[in-house]
Amino acid sequence: MKNGYDHFMLKEIHEQDKVIKNTIGYYFDGTIESLIKNLPDLTKYNKIDIVACGSAYHTGLVGKSLIEKFADTEVNCEVASEYRYKRSFYDKKTLVILVSQSGETADTLAALRKAKEDGIDTLAIVNVVGSSIAREAKYVLYIKAGCEIAVATTKAYTAQLAIFSLIAIYLSYKKNLLTNKDLLEIVKEINNLPDIINKTLENNDYIDIAKKIYKRDDIFFIGRGIDYALSMEGSLKLKEISYINSMAYAAGELKHGTISLIENGTPVIAISTDNNLREKTISNIKEVKARDAYTLFVTNEYIDSDFYDDIIVVDKIHELLQPIITIIPLQLLSYEVAKLNGCDIDKPRNLAKSVTVE
Repeated sequence: MKNGYDHFMLKEIHEQDKVIKNTIGYYFDGTIESLIKNLPDLTKYNKIDIVACGSAYHTGLVGKSLIEKFADTEVNCEVASEYRYKRSFYDKKTLVILVSQSGETADTLAALRKAKEDGIDTLAIVNVVGSSIAREAKYVLYIKAGCEIAVATTKAYTAQLAIFSLIAIYLSYKKNLLTNKDLLEIVKEINNLPDIINKTLENNDYIDIAKKIYKRDDIFFIGRGIDYALSMEGSLKLKEISYINSMAYAAGELKHGTISLIENGTPVIAISTDNNLREKTISNIKEVKARDAYTLFVTNEYIDSDFYDDIIVVDKIHELLQPIITIIPLQLLSYEVAKLNGCDIDKPRNLAKSVTVE
């Protein structure tokens, strides 16, 4: 049931507080012992390959960033339809993580079977209990997203992010890279996460912003590091349900060709949540602003300046959890743009919830 919401997608966006609480709470009660009990022993692997499609692939990119930064572990993230056909450079110290909401994604399932044939350990992150990927993987971690009706994923995406955050916390602590003090800080923020999500959902700035961009033919997203991964998901969400040509680029690549596409009024949505990369990203925003782009700045730290036309500020929380909060305004913005364009939001044309063909 839609429970009073206009669309299932909007309902599912607003369910993310409960989904994140249920998913994290299922594996982590605030003690490292609970992670040791509920997660497989990941310390025996020197390398991780994350394999997925679409939004699940984007969660893998975020996971890669978090695990590499906080757990000092090499992570490779690839699209399943490419990974299954390429030569794989893995060994018995490699873990292949397969991410799929449905657990039936054809290319991801084929990549899983390839790894198994080669004798490589596999871990599935899926939403559907008893699905093919869940059954065939050596290990499985279920997200607790519940039934997701809208084709464009929202709550399953953030639940997958939550699992990767837990994996990064587990590995970081086991490698003595995360102190007890750090862990207590993270636990405190996890406990506050549902309230922070609700606060983010209550910010309606996206409604007026959607009115400024919904008639545009092209929209661009830019970011650096983990924000580039979030840009890719924001862009995919927009094109999936609004049918607007939307592309995401690493902000530093603008000058290598992409900036030629910027003209008067072209919307450029820039994401910046990493303090170490913020000045570089702002420099890139100024480049497109100087060429008369309409710029939207999505950040976790308010800056009063003229390099953007509009700004959305989300709460600043621990880096391991920040992506869960940052993506929500982009989900809402995509929804509102599609609504203004009169699109079939829950069932976009040519798309299926479970992609069971190659």
